[in-house]
Amino acid sequence: MRKALILVFLSIICHATYSQSVIRTCQTSRLDSLQWKDLVWMFAQQDSLSALEPYPNLTLILEDAQGFRTEKIFQSDSTFRMNDSVDEYLAQRILIDKPDLTAFWALELADDISLFNSLKDSLQAKFKFKYYSMRYSSESRSLKQQLSLQKRGKSKIALSMHNFSLAADVAIYRKRRYLKRGLMYDKMGAIAKDLGLFWGGDFVGFPDLGHIQAFKNSAELLRLHPNLAFEFEHFKSNYEQIYVQKTSIGREDLVQDTKDLLEAMNEFRLQQPCLCERAQTIPENAQAWLKIYQENPKPRIHVNLKEQWAYVQRGSNGYFFPLGFWQRQSTM
Repeated sequence: MRKALILVFLSIICHATYSQSVIRTCQTSRLDSLQWKDLVWMFAQQDSLSALEPYPNLTLILEDAQGFRTEKIFQSDSTFRMNDSVDEYLAQRILIDKPDLTAFWALELADDISLFNSLKDSLQAKFKFKYYSMRYSSESRSLKQQLSLQKRGKSKIALSMHNFSLAADVAIYRKRRYLKRGLMYDKMGAIAKDLGLFWGGDFVGFPDLGHIQAFKNSAELLRLHPNLAFEFEHFKSNYEQIYVQKTSIGREDLVQDTKDLLEAMNEFRLQQPCLCERAQTIPENAQAWLKIYQENPKPRIHVNLKEQWAYVQRGSNGYFFPLGFWQRQSTM
């Protein structure tokens, strides 16, 4: 009995340790220099998508190690499209109305979306069976819609390929009667895979017979388009929680795609600047200007490399955080 208990305990420890291997934490470290895009990432790290409300502007303030201060302000521009200035398009991603991700990333994803639409047309043209027909019931999806589906348990993930117009849901009918499942979905899936699409019926853990998408999983999409890491970063803790929950009960097989996504996210963010999670007390020399900031509430991030802290404000109040680098969470 005692031996069995020890084996069970070791198994739990093993799973807990392994589940942490893709978990990323911000470890306090000295930062000697930063770019504007780093400040935008830091602001987004502490931002919340719960309200899905855009900001009218964003102010970045950087004090270097010698105390020299520079400032940069971004104004919301609904006509903005991606350009070569990384800090600008990441800032605009925070400022522009959040739900329509396809519109914002349209230029980056144009070729993929065009190919996916062509393959969808081919699938519909090849689906020729007597008495049966198919149509696309859901294609592009707003971020707000996706989060609502996840909250209601109708989707397992916070960010879907539907949000980038790279997925579609298929509804199959026998004459006029909608079929929720059945052999025809398998036939549709086989045609989709022959065309080069990925079929939801092959998903492990949550098969979705009426779903097709352009990429095998989000990790594959992210590795082809690293800029999209900015979107997935908002949901980092959600993906980590899902992964840890399953691996802790020995069901890592159900979250292989989540593990792959976390690894892809780590590839782009490990060793990059971050804000350590626990807020710190107000620095003594910040008292003078803090009241002015609070009386003039607006989204801003103020980083001081000399004293190694960052102040993040979205409303009337803000918080101070220590600086650091993203590292893999240490294992037992």
